[in-house]
Amino acid sequence: LTHMCDDVDGGCISPDQPLGSGEDVDQKEHPLHETEQHKAAGGNAFRSGDFETALACYASALMSLEAYGGSGTMLKATLASNQSLCYLKLNRYAEAEERASAALAVDSSSSKAAYRRGLARLELADYLGALEDLTKAARLEPQNIEIRQKHDQAKQLADTAPSLESEVAVARGASSALGCKDGGLYSDKQDLNQGRLAETLHEQRNWVQTISDWTEIKDISFSDDGDKNCVSVYMSLPGLQDIPSNKICVWMTPTTLEVRIVDLRDRNWFWLAQELWGQIDPEQSTWKVRKDKLSVKLHKRASARSWDRWEKIRRI
Repeated sequence: LTHMCDDVDGGCISPDQPLGSGEDVDQKEHPLHETEQHKAAGGNAFRSGDFETALACYASALMSLEAYGGSGTMLKATLASNQSLCYLKLNRYAEAEERASAALAVDSSSSKAAYRRGLARLELADYLGALEDLTKAARLEPQNIEIRQKHDQAKQLADTAPSLESEVAVARGASSALGCKDGGLYSDKQDLNQGRLAETLHEQRNWVQTISDWTEIKDISFSDDGDKNCVSVYMSLPGLQDIPSNKICVWMTPTTLEVRIVDLRDRNWFWLAQELWGQIDPEQSTWKVRKDKLSVKLHKRASARSWDRWEKIRRI
């Protein structure tokens, strides 16, 4: 592992709360000074090869940050990402994945956290998950050769990996619950919207509208598969495969995408594109439940050209 896994992230205490900015401020008296001390000690331990001590230091830094009031969300993401790197060095890949996920939950634009989770998932043989993360990291750092190499490795492995039986079973169960025939959730031609009874869709809408407490899904990545004229969207939702399929709602129109996940880990999750970057064919578009994630494949409208690449998922 080179470059992005050679050293932990430094960073400042907090982008909006620097550690002292005037002659009258004593840095040692700053409430976040203890956090900075633990973080620095963790960096020193890491560079000396003592990864266990580094982990303990970063854990102490996170505890002191929480004691301060949880301010400095970017710092929290950095500390969690650094923990992920330590676990990678110790070959503790499940823990590395969890800590990188924690970092991405705070800062979904962290290329290092996405890259490190991708590496962990490669080692855990979650090749599709690794490809999603490394695609995101490559999009955030398009000039990084190291990321590109790992991305290509993950793509090759994902292309040859068979679907897990558990994923297929979850997908078929969700399809049947929503009125689709023949396991349409895993069909290339049949969208989950297609084949639903209007009554079922109407009841879903009414049910969702009675819920007011929603948390936006932040850990999202996407790739424009120009050769297939479609856009793949990946939403990280730990434990998604464990909830009843009728609590997973995905609605599409030619210009919109709405996702509602009800009662997952004691929270309700949503993501809404009031205007997608480009128009889609909702009858050809599909979604799949995978382990800890939702995968959505948006087929571009028939008149779209393969070089009309999406720069973002949504305009609004």
